[in-house]
Amino acid sequence: MFQLLITTSAFILAISILVAVHEFGHFWVARRFGVKVLRFSIGFGRPIYRWYDKLGTEYLLSSIPLGGYVSIFGEQGQSVAASERHMSFRHKPVWVQMLVLLAGPCFNLVFAVCAYWLIFLLGTVVLIPILGNVPANSIAGLAGLHKGQEIISVEGKPTPSWEAVSMQLAPFMGEEKAITVAVCAHSEAVPENKILDLGMLPTDTLAGTNWLENLGFAPIDPIPPRLGKISLNEPAYQAGLQEGDLILAANGVVMASRSEFIQYIQQRPKKLINLEILRNHHHLKLLLKPSPKVSADKEIGFIGAEFPAPKEIPPRLVRLQRFGIAEALTKAVRKTAEYSALTLDVLQKMILGKLSMRHMSGPLMIAKYAGETISTGTVEFLDFLAKVSISIGVFNLLPIPILDGGRLMFCAYEWLTGRKLSMNIQVLVGWLGGTILVGFMILAFYNDLTYLLR
Repeated sequence: MFQLLITTSAFILAISILVAVHEFGHFWVARRFGVKVLRFSIGFGRPIYRWYDKLGTEYLLSSIPLGGYVSIFGEQGQSVAASERHMSFRHKPVWVQMLVLLAGPCFNLVFAVCAYWLIFLLGTVVLIPILGNVPANSIAGLAGLHKGQEIISVEGKPTPSWEAVSMQLAPFMGEEKAITVAVCAHSEAVPENKILDLGMLPTDTLAGTNWLENLGFAPIDPIPPRLGKISLNEPAYQAGLQEGDLILAANGVVMASRSEFIQYIQQRPKKLINLEILRNHHHLKLLLKPSPKVSADKEIGFIGAEFPAPKEIPPRLVRLQRFGIAEALTKAVRKTAEYSALTLDVLQKMILGKLSMRHMSGPLMIAKYAGETISTGTVEFLDFLAKVSISIGVFNLLPIPILDGGRLMFCAYEWLTGRKLSMNIQVLVGWLGGTILVGFMILAFYNDLTYLLR
C-alpha cells in the first residue's frame, strides 16, 4: 500500500512538472508576442485554487492532476472584436503562431537538457558494461563474446556504461546488418573487434522489452543466489526451499550468481532439477520442478522465489561520471539530441513494421518507473523526467492533427498558399487525429497491462 502511494504521488508529480513545462512554453512565447493568455491550468476538472495576474490571465490548480492546458485568446475560432485583434492568436502573423506552437515541445527538450546538465554536474555512479553469462547460441555468443569482457565501443562510439551500450545499440533494432563491437578482457588488454550479425536475430524476439538480452548482452551479476521471500504453494515452497537458502548447484552445474540461477530455471519449465543448497552451514539436496509461465510469447520456468535487493554493488563494477560546467552542458545537449533521434527512429520502425508495437509504453509503466526512480534517488528521478520530457516533446511534434505538430502543418499550409484550411476540413482532420491518438492510448494501455500482469 505504501509503495502504491509512492508510485501514485511520483506519477502525479512527474506529470505535473512536465505538463507545466510544456504549457509554460506556449504561455511564455505567446506573452512575448503580445498574445493574450486566458487561462493556465495544471490539471483538469473542478478548480481547487485560482488566481489572476494583472493582465487578466486565470491560473488554476484543478482536481484531476493528469495534465493541464493553456487557453489562448483567438485560438479556438471564437469571435474577436476589431479592437482586440492585436491580442488574438489567429490574427498574428503565421510565423508567430508557429513559434507559439513550437514552444511547448521545445521547452520539453530544454528541460531535458537542464536535467541532464544537473545530473552530469552532480555526478552519477554507472554500471561498467562488463558481460555476464553469454548464451552460446545468442548473437553475442556466436560473435565470440564471453563472460567478463567489458564492452568498450559500438560502431566506434565509446560505451562507458550499460546505458551507453543500450543507447548505441538501440538504433540498430529491426535492422539486418552486421555491426562492430569492441571488447577487452581487462583494463590493460588490447580491445578486440567482434562482429554481431543482426540478420541472424529471429524476428519474434523484436517483440520483447529487453533487446539487449535478446542479443545475449547482460550485466555481470556479482551477487550469490541466496533466496529471499518464498511464495506459498509455489514450486520453491513445495520443494522445501526456505528464505536464506544459498543455491550451490543445479543438476551438478555450479550456480555462482542470481542471474545464472534465474536463467537456468527459466530455461527448464516442467523439468525436474536436483538442487544442492547451503542452509545454516548444512548441505542439503532438494528436488525442484519449475512451473510453466508465459512471458513475451514463450514458456519459461517459474518457482515463486525472490532474491533480496543487494545492499551495494562491488566498487569494481561501477564508475563515477562527473563533469565540469561546460563539458556537462555539452554532454547534456548531445544526450538530449541522441535520445530525441532514437525516439523518432523507434516510432518510425514501429509504423513501418520493423519493430513490434509492444515497445510502446503508457501511463501505467510511466507511473511504475516514476515510483521506482523517486525511491532510488534524485539523479535517477531527474533522468526519468528527462527521458519522459523528450518523449513528450518529440511526440507532440508528430504531424498528427490536434497535436502541436499537426497544427504546425496547418500553419505551414497557410504560409505556403496564403490561405487557411476551411474550418470543415480542420474539424474532420482533427477528428481523425483524435481517433489516432485514442488508438495509440489504448494500445499503450494494453501493453502496460500485459507487461505488469505477466
